[in-house]
Amino acid sequence: MSERPPNAASPPATTLELLWQQDATALALLRDADGGLSVDGLDVGSPVTAEVALVGREVAGRLLELDELLALADGPLRGRPVGTTTETVLAVLATARRSVAAGLVHPHLEAAEGRWHALWGATLDDQTRAELDALADAAPRAAADAFEGDTDAFVHDLYGCAVDELARGVLRREGVALGDRSARSPSAADRFLAGLTAEQPTLPAHTGYPALERRLASWVDAGLARRSRAPWNPGLRLDEKRGEGSPSSAAPLVLELWLEAADDPSVALPAALLRDGGDEVFAFLRESDPRRAVELRLTTIAPVLADAGIVLEGDPPSTAQLEPDQVGTFLRAAMPRLEELGVPVRLPREWVSTTSRVRVNLVATGSPAVSSGLLTQDAIASFDWRLAIGDVELSEAELEELAAAKEPLIRLRGKWHALRASEVEKALRFLERRDRTAGVVDLVRAVAGLETDEAGVELGDVVLDESLGNLLAHAEDRRFRSLPTPAGMSHDLFPFQEHGHGWLRLLGDLRVGGILADDMGLGKTVQAIAALVSEREEGAVPGPTLVVCPMSVAQQWEREIHRFAPGLRAHLHHGPSRLAGDAFADVALASDVVVTSYDVVTRDIALLECVQWDRLVLDEAQDAKNPRTKRHRALRRIPRRRTLAMTGTPIENRLGELWSIMELVNPGLLGSREAFDRTFARPIEVRRDAVALERLRSLVGPFVLRRTKDAAEVDLELPPITITKVRCHLTVEQAGLYRATVDRWMPRIEQHERRFDRRGAVLAMLGQLKQLCNHPELVLPTGRPLQGRSGKLERLVELLADVPADDKALVFTQYPGFERLAPHLAMRLDREVGFFHGRLSAQARDALLARFERADGPSLLVVSLRAGGRGLNLPAANHVLHFDRWWNPAVEQQATDRVHRLGQRKPVHVTSFVCTATVEERIDALLDAKRELAAQVMAGRPDDWLGDLDLDTIRAAVALAPDAVEVAA
Repeated sequence: MSERPPNAASPPATTLELLWQQDATALALLRDADGGLSVDGLDVGSPVTAEVALVGREVAGRLLELDELLALADGPLRGRPVGTTTETVLAVLATARRSVAAGLVHPHLEAAEGRWHALWGATLDDQTRAELDALADAAPRAAADAFEGDTDAFVHDLYGCAVDELARGVLRREGVALGDRSARSPSAADRFLAGLTAEQPTLPAHTGYPALERRLASWVDAGLARRSRAPWNPGLRLDEKRGEGSPSSAAPLVLELWLEAADDPSVALPAALLRDGGDEVFAFLRESDPRRAVELRLTTIAPVLADAGIVLEGDPPSTAQLEPDQVGTFLRAAMPRLEELGVPVRLPREWVSTTSRVRVNLVATGSPAVSSGLLTQDAIASFDWRLAIGDVELSEAELEELAAAKEPLIRLRGKWHALRASEVEKALRFLERRDRTAGVVDLVRAVAGLETDEAGVELGDVVLDESLGNLLAHAEDRRFRSLPTPAGMSHDLFPFQEHGHGWLRLLGDLRVGGILADDMGLGKTVQAIAALVSEREEGAVPGPTLVVCPMSVAQQWEREIHRFAPGLRAHLHHGPSRLAGDAFADVALASDVVVTSYDVVTRDIALLECVQWDRLVLDEAQDAKNPRTKRHRALRRIPRRRTLAMTGTPIENRLGELWSIMELVNPGLLGSREAFDRTFARPIEVRRDAVALERLRSLVGPFVLRRTKDAAEVDLELPPITITKVRCHLTVEQAGLYRATVDRWMPRIEQHERRFDRRGAVLAMLGQLKQLCNHPELVLPTGRPLQGRSGKLERLVELLADVPADDKALVFTQYPGFERLAPHLAMRLDREVGFFHGRLSAQARDALLARFERADGPSLLVVSLRAGGRGLNLPAANHVLHFDRWWNPAVEQQATDRVHRLGQRKPVHVTSFVCTATVEERIDALLDAKRELAAQVMAGRPDDWLGDLDLDTIRAAVALAPDAVEVAA
């Protein structure tokens, strides 16, 4: 082993950072003292390249499942330096462990993402609630990166997932198996209770879950989940015990004695647990004596088994291994006698698993219309449903014979299968009810397994002929013919928009949802309006269309409808005086289009779901990307025949967002979120699985249309865009205040030994420094004249003065305090200056934007980036000036696209301002050099990331360099 040279520097210490994700996984990374990230030496989890939600950058890390995270917290983590995100995660996990250890859990049935889930919920006492609130308040925003900085949502999500996993693990380790897992027709309660100890909480379909959920909620609320004195009722279970490497056909069958609670048979434990000192497990669930129950019941069970040549062994007697010839004797002779005596008998779980259940296979053949491309709403496919047990296909006649024979066991190709009469009957009923022809929606539902799920039968193999395979595989141009501009449109569509118009009409006519994902500025709204107009020109439409969009663009939708399709009757449902009750319903039904905002949908969902809508249009659909929000749940409740989502954000880069939006557009197409993650998200994102990627593209291809500005088919001939970075110097006043601010804040920051504690002070300092770079008056109002006090403001005035008289300019800022500078700009430039910000009423916003678009309106508009950085169409301007940098480049790009879009006739000039030798320039350099990776992993903005750095790095980042102030010649 070589020795380190005497003066060699020690390798930088690294800290472990853990970022909890919304899919119940954690992203693990190592961060060094310089803020650099790596995974060198990190051997937990699986390698992954993940995208951080707030900034959209990919990061190389290690992905941990929840059980791996819990194991890491228990062992290998000890002795490793941890960062603030990891500290928060560990604190939440510790709280979850205390809750489970104290028994502060209860069974919970929850509907989410179109499926039902059996979960262990936390019974929050005052102390736990206070702990979680404190953790959320103290957590760094970096820890909530996947939750858009919402630390409360992050803490409660991690806590809830951990409580469920820990409680589930305790029961599995103790051998607790709840629910009747071998019932011929499992009830909703059986499936729910079995799910409480299953590895995954997602339940099979059942119509009884809603009623069970209501009863369960009332039981929990009334405190009826406490232990009872009900006795234990012993019963028998037949199960296959496979040794390592033994084939399925050679697996011996073992008969076991189990104890079920008399008041709830789903509470069941193996009697063999009593041999190993498991009395306390029984005592935890019921207060009665399990050993006494075994002694009494064996006097009934033992003689019946003896007649079949079976003897239970052990102390207490509880197990017997059956020879092959004993199995039939037990099933035919012993089991009926035992059931007559009141002894429950459960058959092997494997016999009713997916490999032994009755399945239906599908062979689908396309109609001539599919091959010709002339699709209509009529049938496009013929279905041939076939029955199978395992991999053996049976005719209906053969299955009917099995149903009539009522044999509990059949032997197919050398393997025993247990048949449930109810499954056979369901399969036969399914065949009787199924249509032999299908439209597009039926085809998609059948291939996705929805038809069989609803009937309670299992879908097996699906075989499509070439024409149907092509239809689902690719949205080729030849299938979607372009449609010309409708007569009711006042402006002609571009050729690529005519293609989009045809695509929307095809999916709409077939009652299939779609995602129009064209680049920002390509006229998604116009294409949607064209489809609405042409539908009404060609025939009756059974109801109005509901458009849901961000509040800032709601009135713009109304204006564009009047501009492009004056014949459409549009109603804006927004503001405190919006209609309610019957008045709203009457107006909605008399309108072609009703426009509202996402916030109003959440508040008025009870009103909106009283109208049967023809179509739901989701503009800026990425605003509904989180399926756990009230917004997403409200949108799912809106009754409609079809759904169109519009978003300029590429969806293929974030698979979870694709699932969320597609679940609104075509519910169930991609399966449950858990199934989607298992089948697509993890294989593609973690392993770069090309097969899974192609399967996903084939599945969603017909339902997503995306064109970019540089695509050959678009050919917009947009004017050129020039991007410039302007570097400014501070004035002497700014430099003095800058140094004083650093000197005032650094001692306070240094008092906090932990980065976690000093973070708030760092962020406050950064906010003041960035505003000082804009103008001293924004931090220390004095009322003095503004001119000459800010190098950046002087440079802005110079650039705006050079804007030609017939051009217009937008100035974007993230600070509302800029409002104090607007009158100064108007005076210096001798022109009107408008200010668009979030505090303006909808009417005031509308009036300001309308005036700006007019030739005689103001030529300069200052825009708050949060209020107007997206959704607006402002092609009247051709100069964009980013006065202070927003550290997410995608946000700045969205703001620029307000100008560089369809309708722009002039060259576009984009200018970004940076103050030289200040914290602005240093962070800007990190961005330009692609060293912002740490910022993206640790939080959504570099100022958040900077708040978590060590003191030396903070001092270097905020120090004022000598060349910050321009020296006069």
